[in-house]
Amino acid sequence: MSQRERATFSLDSSTVARIRQCAASNRGGASGYIERLVREDAMRDAVAQLERFHRDNPTYAEDSAAERAAAQDQA
Repeated sequence: MSQRERATFSLDSSTVARIRQCAASNRGGASGYIERLVREDAMRDAVAQLERFHRDNPTYAEDSAAERAAAQDQA
């Protein structure tokens, strides 16, 4: 597990109220709730990057399969 750090944020009262409300029913309290939100956001970013990669490289899967087949033929 990674080392924990303490952080201070300035948020409006409705945001803080929402964090407290959600934290009350989530494992880990407010910290666990915020960590989960950040992990989910990171996953969305990673999926978007992968989608962009495949959109920019539409033949990647076929090229990769062809390279593997060629390598197996040479072995």
